Amino acid sequence: MSSLRPHTRKAIPWSAAPLLLPVAAFGAGIALSAYLDYGYGTTFLVATLVLCLPVLALHLRPAPHPFYASAASVSLLLAVLSFGGWYAGERHPLNDASHFGHRQQEGTLTYGTADAVRQAGSRTAVTLSVERLIDDRAVFPATGLLLAYLEGGEDLRVGDRLLLSAEPTRVPPPLNPGVFDYAAYLAGQSVYHRTYADAEEWQLVPAPPGWSLRQIGDRSRAAWFASLTPFLEDDNLAVAAALIMGKRDLLGSEVRSAYADTGAIHVLAVSGLHVGILALIVMQLLGWLLPPRPFWFLVRSAVTIGVVWYFALITGLSPSVQRAALMVSVVLTGKSVNRRNSIFNLLAISALLMLAIEPKQLFQVGFQLSFAAVAGIALFARRLQRLVRLPGKLHLAWDAVSVSTAAQLGTLPFTLYYFGQFPVYFLLSGTLVIVFAYLVLTMGLFHGVLALIGLPHQWLTPTGTLLNGVVEVQNTFIRYCSELPGATLQLTSFGVVSAIGLLALIAVLAYLAYRPSHRARWLAMGVTGLLASYWMLSPALTPRPGFFTVYHLPRLTLIDVYDGHAAAAVGDSVPARLADYQIEPSRKVVATDLGGPLRFDRDTSLAPVAVAYPLLRLLDRRVLVLDGDLSYPEALASLPAPDLVLVRGGFRPDDVPPSLANRPIVVDGSNPPYLTDDWRVAFPRVHITAEDGAYRYEVTDIE
Repeated sequence: MSSLRPHTRKAIPWSAAPLLLPVAAFGAGIALSAYLDYGYGTTFLVATLVLCLPVLALHLRPAPHPFYASAASVSLLLAVLSFGGWYAGERHPLNDASHFGHRQQEGTLTYGTADAVRQAGSRTAVTLSVERLIDDRAVFPATGLLLAYLEGGEDLRVGDRLLLSAEPTRVPPPLNPGVFDYAAYLAGQSVYHRTYADAEEWQLVPAPPGWSLRQIGDRSRAAWFASLTPFLEDDNLAVAAALIMGKRDLLGSEVRSAYADTGAIHVLAVSGLHVGILALIVMQLLGWLLPPRPFWFLVRSAVTIGVVWYFALITGLSPSVQRAALMVSVVLTGKSVNRRNSIFNLLAISALLMLAIEPKQLFQVGFQLSFAAVAGIALFARRLQRLVRLPGKLHLAWDAVSVSTAAQLGTLPFTLYYFGQFPVYFLLSGTLVIVFAYLVLTMGLFHGVLALIGLPHQWLTPTGTLLNGVVEVQNTFIRYCSELPGATLQLTSFGVVSAIGLLALIAVLAYLAYRPSHRARWLAMGVTGLLASYWMLSPALTPRPGFFTVYHLPRLTLIDVYDGHAAAAVGDSVPARLADYQIEPSRKVVATDLGGPLRFDRDTSLAPVAVAYPLLRLLDRRVLVLDGDLSYPEALASLPAPDLVLVRGGFRPDDVPPSLANRPIVVDGSNPPYLTDDWRVAFPRVHITAEDGAYRYEVTDIE
């Protein structure tokens, strides 16, 4: 009997998804091009052509040896990889000679069309698709996207034509460590420049008559939102608007925090979940109305695809919605043509189309989470459903738990790596929030359709009141889950190695679930052991070095010091809201309570820091503080040369003693901006936190 086991073992149908490897190679080429800053386009193109030669030679040779066939397959994959690198470079906006960033000069006017409009505090944020640059001599065609913060633009709509005189600048990187990299986020959407325009620096240009698709979607969205306002308010209105139509500007910080802590924040951003629910609703509704025949299934799919893309248009055609709509379109089309097509092959087709449209989507978190969630559901959902057999309709509850768990399992390495936290009660919150999302989206769609056809206000009261009640219950449930003890597990450090190891473990578990064997079990235990050993031994094998950080904070000075065991802060008190955004992301790595900062006016001596103002000891560095609010004695020049000079409070470069001119100098955010140029001229190598970011010193640094 043992000799028959290899023959009865289920084979893995790799041929069912032939596009997986080519798409993976294409994505690897895009990643390599990004690593090389989208250069070497000619090299990538030549490599593509050279690597195609073995494939062509094999095609011309009759009955090739299997070894040559395998080598040609590898050569073809490498050719696809090289082509991906070339294609990403060609699509990179800054590699286009007509990009407005290459031609912009002082006094040049920028003309373009508003692709997206949202409120950003007291200004209106407009994503402008630049079409022309205008100067005193001529009009130049231009391309590229510009993020413009306009004063007095509350009435602007998608499709409006604007003329700006404010000069665009590159979006700067974050100035403090661990802070959200807004520049990288915008670069992922091909936005590299921004501008701030006062009311007199921009004007609305009359547009030719007609409607664009984006304008139709924007008008529909505004009408849909207006139908909700008579029945919902405050947090209920904010959550409903975000969940139904992707309007997130009404969400408060408390609501965002509660949804994030419970792992349900994804329902507040219209994405694959919402598009999938919408497609399911439309398919079910049409399934009740149309007979179950192949032709009518094709009709159902076509209508569903049309509704999904109209919904995507209404919600602003965000990248996540475009991905989901395209994925639904590919899946439904594939099922209509060949219902036995592998879901992984359909996913590969979707990914290929998305990357062909915009290669930068590969680096967007939403892109990675979308495919990881669908892959997790495809790999694990059905096998989890088979673990428990429930009678009657009770199996639907376990099916929902299985789908939620499978999606969480697929996205786990990505969520831990990007967000550094794990919702402990995800089985409860993640499962029920999907049910709530289904109910809210269904009622919101029904309410919107009734309003669209022009029913009077009193006829909309039942649907509006019911929708408000469901959203209220959902918010109450989320708040309850967020207040449970240990609701969120915070991970201070979960790096690339941990993410890759966890991803490998999940892949092995998927293989074990599909093809159980002793070899697969040993492999799973081996990967688990290696990953656990790395997590346990990494603190001892790679101890975190001591360091101190001089932050950039407007009108304030703050220094965090960590010696590998203890941590302390010295400087000014920082408002809680500013600390949460600019300081706490960096402090999470230390995982130590620093408490309040040590004051400069009190002599203090601790393990990592000592204060005898204006002298500081930070780890092994002797730091002299030049404070613009103090007058220094003549004896200052006779002190031993410090390892570092910290300038604060508006101390002027002309007052620096000559003996300190050759020492490293750091000018922090407590200094007024108008002194920046003076410091650059007097000391070209000075580190100015307003331009160079926070100053970080590690004890392993060698000067």
